Amino acid sequence: MTDKQSANGRLGGKSRRTFLAGAGAAGIASLAGCTAFLESAAETDATISTVAVESDEDGEYYHPTQENIESGVYSPLTRPLFIYVNHASLEEKPDTLGTFVRHYFEGQHDFSRETGYYAATDEVRDENEAEFEAVLEELGIEPDEDAVDDDIDCSGSNTVAPVTDAAGESFEDEYPDANVYVDPEGTGAGFEAFAEGDSDVQSASREILDEEAEIAEENGVEYSHYEIGWDGLSIVKHGENDWMEEISLEDLHAVWRYESDVTHWSDIDDDYPDEEIELWGRDSDSGTFDYYTREINGEIGSIRTDYSAHTHTDSIMEGVADNQYAFGWGGVGYFQELGGTPGEDEFEVEESDDESGDDE
Repeated sequence: MTDKQSANGRLGGKSRRTFLAGAGAAGIASLAGCTAFLESAAETDATISTVAVESDEDGEYYHPTQENIESGVYSPLTRPLFIYVNHASLEEKPDTLGTFVRHYFEGQHDFSRETGYYAATDEVRDENEAEFEAVLEELGIEPDEDAVDDDIDCSGSNTVAPVTDAAGESFEDEYPDANVYVDPEGTGAGFEAFAEGDSDVQSASREILDEEAEIAEENGVEYSHYEIGWDGLSIVKHGENDWMEEISLEDLHAVWRYESDVTHWSDIDDDYPDEEIELWGRDSDSGTFDYYTREINGEIGSIRTDYSAHTHTDSIMEGVADNQYAFGWGGVGYFQELGGTPGEDEFEVEESDDESGDDE
């Protein structure tokens, strides 16, 4: 028996149920790949909170709440989330993968909401179902629910992995002979595997890039993609930061642009402390990184190099919680599942004693 087969449903090398139990709280599945942050945790007095961000819709300032995200005013830091389905995998395991994707779409609103994200519209879900049925018809596939017994490998986004994992857990509960493995290595790294034909489903926090699509085409990998929910990015500060309540898009760009000369809080505003800013954000394997750099700096990958870059958003939240002068960004779902309510009182963050999950 292989290591992958040794447990029913594994996420990042650990069983999904071990992962959820280690987190301890309902809905904590949205902290995909972040077991080290929550297991063996010791409470600290550190806190974090969100910063209101200028909207490119009306120029007002908003926190990433459900109302603001779903109304569209929390822009440009609201983004769609996707899954990509490998058609060769559909032909290889039509019953299991075909039934899984149908199951995913049927429950996608619930899977998104229960993991701290936001549901797409009913129209989007209906379009997903119609498009997927057209793909099945084109491939000559009619999944047999009584023959579901294969493994499904899901690569990709650290952000979207919780939604896919929730779908996988629900699917395994209904079809106990199937296993859904979710590896949240990041959208970019996941697309590398997917474009080589090495995964069945790719979770993605952005659409596939031209160069990634070209590699897939060269390898004969055909696929279809579907929008399964929405996410907002949160700009976070330490709870004892009482000088910054909101930030403009211009100032965000000034802080994070390539070769930025902003090194101290006072470089943003003379009234802010003359203390060095400690910066935290996602690394370049992340679709969150691609989205943030494009929306804030105008080009994917354009960003200052002197910040602490991490694979997992939990590490960012923990880092910001450790330093009064820290400042960072990451998916709002992680912020909420750690106990935060955007725009309201700050909350305590737990610090891990176990460094096994650190993203070096």
